[in-house]
Amino acid sequence: MAEPSLNFVHNGLRSTSKLVVLSLVAVALLLLDNRYDVVKISRNYIGTALYPLQWLALQPVNAVSNGMVFIESQQHLSNENKMLKTQNAQLKLQISQMEVQLKSVVSLDHLTQLQKAALPQAQVAQIISNDSNPLADRFVIDKGSHHQIRQGDAVSDEHGLVGQITSVQPLSSEVTLITSSNTVIPAMVMRTGVRTLVYGRSGSLDLRYFPANASLLRNDLLVTSGMDSIYPAGIPIAIVKQAQSGNGSPYYRAQVEPIAQLHNSNFVLVIPQKHGQTAHYSADVAVTNRSSANHE
Repeated sequence: MAEPSLNFVHNGLRSTSKLVVLSLVAVALLLLDNRYDVVKISRNYIGTALYPLQWLALQPVNAVSNGMVFIESQQHLSNENKMLKTQNAQLKLQISQMEVQLKSVVSLDHLTQLQKAALPQAQVAQIISNDSNPLADRFVIDKGSHHQIRQGDAVSDEHGLVGQITSVQPLSSEVTLITSSNTVIPAMVMRTGVRTLVYGRSGSLDLRYFPANASLLRNDLLVTSGMDSIYPAGIPIAIVKQAQSGNGSPYYRAQVEPIAQLHNSNFVLVIPQKHGQTAHYSADVAVTNRSSANHE
């Protein structure tokens, strides 16, 4: 007996026949829908029954659409955040630059007013170079011998005494701070008028030989006494932070702090020496002044 052959093609209606049949069914349904309400009601019921399936079928599409919107929104917010951070950094930098410029303008204005009011012969100079060491005891200004600057001229800011011209070039000069170990300044206590000497001490000031039988109090102001040819009288030098006498010593143990902004100023006043006298900034002056202090 012969085995039946395998046939994977289902024998049925042809595609053309299926199209004709379905077309006739569609036309029949359209005619029935226009003529009979029962068909409309049945269609509504069928639509209601199929709505959950339609909703479920749409969820993946909605999820993808919502995800794309969320991703686009996050990307937009990220870009906007980066832009705002950049603008914020730029604004902070601009504000910082404006504050520095404002500080320089205020300092220059104060110095100009001081020059006009009390020191008409003084010259305003700008600091153009500092030592790489922030605690260095010297800097360079933009005025020199071409501007009648002389070695030994005093230098001040709007707060108080800064230092002394120690080297002069045609268009620039070097200023040594009062805190240099070679500096000795004739001074007096503003409150009592008692004269003394203030010494530089490698970044700070020292009041070494103030007699214990005189009056010295905390917050006393030390000013230049004018007892030399360098510093005019009355320029603030330092303020007394601590004063202690006794313990068998003939001198006070005092701690003083400079008034001037030694490392923060941008502009300074160069104050000329008394006419016809020459100042010598050297260790010989220190020795002479120390001898004077011992006599006092």
